[in-house]
Amino acid sequence: MDDNSHIKLGKRVKKSKLSPLRWQYVDAISADEPCILALPGSNTKTSKQANGFAKMIEETLKKPYIPIYSVEYDFGDRNFRVDREAVLARYGQANPSLPFLRQVKEEDKTYIPRYIKELYQKTLAPRLRDENGTRVSIEKASQRLNMLILANHCQGSTVALQLETLLTQDMQNLGFKKDAQNYLLKQLHTINVAPVTPYGITKTTSYKFVSFADETATSVHTQKIDYILKRQQEHERFLSSLKEDPEQRKQDNHPFMMNFALFRPTANETVFAVNNLYPLEIRQDEDYDGIEHTFASYSDKDDDDRTKQGDQMSMMFRELLNRLAENAKKNEKELTEFPDIFKDNALKTLLTRTQNNRYTFITRETKILKSKKQTTR
Repeated sequence: MDDNSHIKLGKRVKKSKLSPLRWQYVDAISADEPCILALPGSNTKTSKQANGFAKMIEETLKKPYIPIYSVEYDFGDRNFRVDREAVLARYGQANPSLPFLRQVKEEDKTYIPRYIKELYQKTLAPRLRDENGTRVSIEKASQRLNMLILANHCQGSTVALQLETLLTQDMQNLGFKKDAQNYLLKQLHTINVAPVTPYGITKTTSYKFVSFADETATSVHTQKIDYILKRQQEHERFLSSLKEDPEQRKQDNHPFMMNFALFRPTANETVFAVNNLYPLEIRQDEDYDGIEHTFASYSDKDDDDRTKQGDQMSMMFRELLNRLAENAKKNEKELTEFPDIFKDNALKTLLTRTQNNRYTFITRETKILKSKKQTTR
């Protein structure tokens, strides 16, 4: 497939006659500037849409800690869905039932589109180099990477993983040793909402927020996601059958608890999950089609329609983004590594609430599951 894709980078600025919408195109991000790079979904193809996404990030911050950049995509003749499926296929996590997977060729699995390479040169590449293009020290590179936060939605999470691949290749070319590469990758923090990207792969410090009622995000094919979705489907079928025959609610069909509110595929990747952000009547309303996948469902502070669990997910996302932005600002003065979130006192209460989220499912399989549990003790 021909690659005539491009990217445009812009920044939220103060309102002026030249920038009445508080949006300004830029050529690149300064290597020593603490900032958020907001990577939106695939439908962001105009300055208005890129600016709108950056504004949503801005409104999520309690203080104007750091500047916010965003991008608009020009995919050219490329099909972003094929590119996205190719990334999933590379790591064996593509969904075999999706039609775009059939269009993925073997060479597509390792291909990085031109627009992502352009973005890398505008954002991450300068953080590894001095003004002469020479490799900087590990400490300097670490400090600079801690100053850059990637805040991603949907397609943006796929772009972020491709940027990580380019960053790894670049560090290799510059002569950083393997241990140094792994250390520096952990200094780059990505926070992903409704991500469509492989699990257990990234070597950056990554946080993912996902609803299992979001069909786009759950198109990523892993054993854990498959298991949860099967239990959901079985639960919904059973509840539906109860309406037709209430006598099926027998003593053996007790609820059982599923704990998938928080899990870690790897030590540097944390997934915050929720069964659904909104109740069934909202999700079935045509006016709210796709609501489980929207960025605003997580970023909005107040939402009367969200479930209690949805509110907790939103609060966790907003607090974490603010902590990351605050830490990025600190790195402007000196290297300040962001702590493991389970050792961060500022997030302790929220993490406890998230971990205590349990999802109750009433299913026919409860008795079978209990039997299996007893035989494995």
